[in-house]
Amino acid sequence: MVKRRSVLMSVALSAVATVLFASAASAEPVDNAGQKDQLTYKVVPYVITDPHLVKNPQLILDELAKRGDLSGLGISPADGGPSKIHGRAAVAEPRSYVVDSSRFPRGSLPSDRYDYAEFSECTASGSEAYNDEGWIKNRYSYCQNHVIVMPAYVCGLFPPSCRQVGTYMSVNTMIGYGKQEGWDFQGLPEWRFADFYLDVNVLQATGPFADPRATMEAEIECDGDYPGQPPSGVDPDNACVPGGRDVTERPISEWRVNRGADFDIGSEGVAPAADKGEQIAVGEFYFDYDFDLPGAWVQLFDPESPAGGMRFDSAWYNQQSTKGSVFDRATPGFSFTKSDPDVAGAAVHIEEARANPAATVPTKPDKVLHGATPSDPLHRLPRAKSEGHRVRADHNRDVSTNFCDTVAMPPKPPTGGPYDCDEYALASTYEGAAQFYHDEQPQNELNYSVRWVNSEQNQEAGRRIGRWYENDRILDREAFFIPIRP
Repeated sequence: MVKRRSVLMSVALSAVATVLFASAASAEPVDNAGQKDQLTYKVVPYVITDPHLVKNPQLILDELAKRGDLSGLGISPADGGPSKIHGRAAVAEPRSYVVDSSRFPRGSLPSDRYDYAEFSECTASGSEAYNDEGWIKNRYSYCQNHVIVMPAYVCGLFPPSCRQVGTYMSVNTMIGYGKQEGWDFQGLPEWRFADFYLDVNVLQATGPFADPRATMEAEIECDGDYPGQPPSGVDPDNACVPGGRDVTERPISEWRVNRGADFDIGSEGVAPAADKGEQIAVGEFYFDYDFDLPGAWVQLFDPESPAGGMRFDSAWYNQQSTKGSVFDRATPGFSFTKSDPDVAGAAVHIEEARANPAATVPTKPDKVLHGATPSDPLHRLPRAKSEGHRVRADHNRDVSTNFCDTVAMPPKPPTGGPYDCDEYALASTYEGAAQFYHDEQPQNELNYSVRWVNSEQNQEAGRRIGRWYENDRILDREAFFIPIRP
């Protein structure tokens, strides 16, 4: 298999893309002065993720018919991964997803702990899956849409000219499913894994692609790494590898009627334990497409889908599940809703404190409260990880409650009780009230807010976020944010 970057092939693609384009009215190659051996037969791949074009693929076909390539749309042939689209704007805010706290009433585990995206959600016109990065619906659910375009050219050397004699086009949707379990059904209970589904919607297959012998092979690939040292006995090459369902090859005619195929990837681990660490492995997955056309056709390299990211872990302190895989290229968000009577007091406290930190108690003119956006997150402090983590979380709580016992704390409201001393940032974060002490940062002293909040609402908010930490595998020091909804 040709890997993701090849300078030689990129040069060759550019040469094919810039030759003179002649009439495509005839599918028969021109015999230049009878010199058939001087004809070449080439296919040039494009992998397109531009939302407007993926939703309107006829625009791509129209451009090919007009120019013979896609330069008029600002698209270059693919040279490993998606085609380059000139002039694309950068994303200003980090990608994120948000789960509302109502998904975990009284800290309970939802009946559907994954909440996977349906195919219809991934392909809806308003879906965020129409881009290079894809759509991360939540920690366990990923999908991405792209177009594969393969114009076929017959080229002559004397004079140098090419003409298009066929086209392959499909809209492909890849859907990923993270897991909270080991790879038991493969006989690898300590491995972590994820499943994938690929839908190939063939829109056009003409010229050599219409030959009954023409096939397309889809293969899932994953380039992985253990950021730290892998546990003893673990092969470093097994950070992210295809599983038993790694390749599907069919005639193009069969892909038309049987569009779907299943795939999987896995990551080696050992039994979760504190002395083994979290066993974090990261992987970049993508699909490699290989076309086999009868005759002398030359495919310069295998086009590849956009790449997505995955993290595997064996966090022994996650009591819900000690092994799992998540899509980690989006900052997790956990929202509280002010109109939800079960957590309203906590939601209002967070919103008002962040809107005007200087008006909170304890008073501090230049107070900073983090956690409102993906670019200004909080970081989880899991008390179950170690004695040191427990001590710091308890110290966060002690600092805030001790202030509530001072005369500087406003009195409790006369109605609406009983009340708790509610703190923000949360005691379960590194930004909690004792941050100044543990990080030896005196400038962060008093960078917290306390308020009297109805006891049941405060404790319900704590139960919900505690369950979310576990369900969404928010690990030690992992960033997250807390948006507040009306």
